[in-house]
Amino acid sequence: MKSETYEKMKQVVTTILIQMLPVMIGVYLGFAMNNFGEHQKLKKQSNTYKEMLKNEITENLASVEYVNTYHIQLTEKFSEILQAEDIKAKFDNMALNGFNGFKPGFVNNSAYNTGIQTGIIQEFDLKLIQSLNRLYTLQGKYNRFNENMINSFLSNKFPETNSEIKSLLISSSMSMADVLVYEKELRSFYQEILNVL
Repeated sequence: MKSETYEKMKQVVTTILIQMLPVMIGVYLGFAMNNFGEHQKLKKQSNTYKEMLKNEITENLASVEYVNTYHIQLTEKFSEILQAEDIKAKFDNMALNGFNGFKPGFVNNSAYNTGIQTGIIQEFDLKLIQSLNRLYTLQGKYNRFNENMINSFLSNKFPETNSEIKSLLISSSMSMADVLVYEKELRSFYQEILNVL
């Protein structure tokens, strides 16, 4: 009787296991397919974000290179005026004919901010994330420096005497020297990150 009960129990357990096995395999495959789908979706989002970031950095690089050429010319022009015998005449000539403002560089950070806000940036390699953080921190400093430089310039009255012109040109030359350093660093960072992306 014990062996008969044992056989019936064995048969019931075997039947249950045979019926459960397809369900377990189905559930496992469902999870696996769902995970695969999520991974593919995340990979697609990561690739799209990478392209957005590349485009933004490429545009920022072009913008900085464009204004950098102008800033070099402007710095040379300031130096030329400072060395002139008649500073006021040379300055007035530049003010009337060749001064197009400081042309601060415009650099964007919307793609980077999107990656931070959505968390998609975390799909990148840690070293790349750190490089991007350094780049966009520098870019923020560059924007703030340009803003402060323009505000400082606009808060002064238009120079009329040789000493006022000289003071303005020296101050502007020093500011432009800092701008050129920022632009050199930014260009280097942009190239480095574009090579990685």
